[in-house]
Order: sequence, then C-alpha cells, then structure tokens
Amino acid sequence: MNNKYLLISLLLSASTFADTFEADDFIIEYDADVPITVVEQLASRVSENKKIVKAYLSQSEEYNGTLIQEDLVVFISKKRRTPYQDWNTIHIPEKRILSAFSSAESENSGMAVIHELTHVYAVSDFRKKKKNGYEDRFFDDGLAVFLQHRFGESPEYPDFGQDLYRAVAETSVSYGGLIPLTESENVRHSAKTGTGRRLAYLQEGAFTQFLIENYGLNQYLKIYAGENIQAVTGKSFSELENDWAALISSFEP
Repeated sequence: MNNKYLLISLLLSASTFADTFEADDFIIEYDADVPITVVEQLASRVSENKKIVKAYLSQSEEYNGTLIQEDLVVFISKKRRTPYQDWNTIHIPEKRILSAFSSAESENSGMAVIHELTHVYAVSDFRKKKKNGYEDRFFDDGLAVFLQHRFGESPEYPDFGQDLYRAVAETSVSYGGLIPLTESENVRHSAKTGTGRRLAYLQEGAFTQFLIENYGLNQYLKIYAGENIQAVTGKSFSELENDWAALISSFEP
C-alpha cells in the first residue's frame, strides 16, 4: 500500500467508514455493512465506465486530460440521496447501489457513474466561474448528461432512456416552455419543482448533443475549453440556441 492510501486508511479508521476497497487505479470507501460482493460489482462498473469516458474523450485531439490529478475515490454514501462529484471523489448513495445490483432494480436505482466520472475527467473552463452565485456547470453537466444518456447501462435520470431532444420537447410542455439556455443553471439550482430542474438538465444535455452532432467533438471541446463560441462555429450563442430550439419544436406533441 503506498503512503497516500495508508493515510486514507488511517483517516478512515477514525471515522464511521471502516473499509477501503483498492481497485487498480482508484479506491472505494464504504461502511462495513455493505456486502463485499456489491462493492466488487461497483468496482467493476466504475472501471468499465472510466474506460468508456476516457475513450470517448480521447477520440478528440482537443482533449488534454483533466485538471484533477489525484486518484479517483468512490464514496458509498449513507446520507446522500443523489450522486455527486467533489473534485476527485464521486459520492454514490448506498441505497441506489444496493438497488442497482439487486433483482429489484428500478428507475430510482440510477447511480449516474458515467455522469459523475465525466465531471472528474472533463473539467470545463467555465466550472470555477460563478454564475448567479453558483459554479457555471452548463457545459460540464451538458456533457455529463449526454454521455450518461449515450453510454449508461440502464435508463436513468434525467431522460430515463428517452431521446434527449424528445425528452426536452415533452418536458418543456409540462413546464410551460423552454428555459432560456443562459438561465438553465439558475433554474437547475433554484427550481421550485422537479420538472424545472429536470428540464434544465435535459436542455444542457440536448444542447451538447446538438453542438457535437453539428460541429463535431473537436469543435465542441474547443468551446468547452473556453474558446469563443462564434469563432468556433461561425454563429453566436443566441443564433445556435435559436437553431436548437427550432429542432426541439419539431418534436413537440
């Protein structure tokens, strides 16, 4: 065990988390009452999903790796209700993990492993910039939603396996219209209904899909890295939003 993992183990020994599972290039922290067979299944899932995320991103010559240099930590959380990423650590609710690897798997079993790994291995230029008091994760969550939709093992939030464009169109009807893309992050954080939050996520993923389909992954990652969107695409953000909205309108009931 190297010094870093030894330090982690010593810290964990003083906490409520009693066990650490060491995979090839990441660790899983978990409570002793989680069956080791489940931990091993999760480790296999994370390992497979890491390869998928990195392979997809590495198709592009614009992908230069991640700012996050620390080894990945997967934290099986008893407290969290939804998956979450904090720098090199992804938190996954214990209840979802137990459900995902049981015969009772349902749409509430989604672990969003690819989504959270995307946050670790693709950090946009916008993430640390504040927007309405929050980190600006518009492009980060857009890419994460898109890759989870594209490569996830099972249907889960926010699209539950439905085409992203169609999901946006149908959810926007329930919400009362599309959210202006420049307001999607604010709505995602402050929405008074689950519909608003879900629509914001869906729109970010669907707009990412639109950009990649129309301009390619290389050009998209230039935007992701902070290059001017009009210089990359030849259109302003508002012009691209209008084009995207016109596409979405073709899916409305």
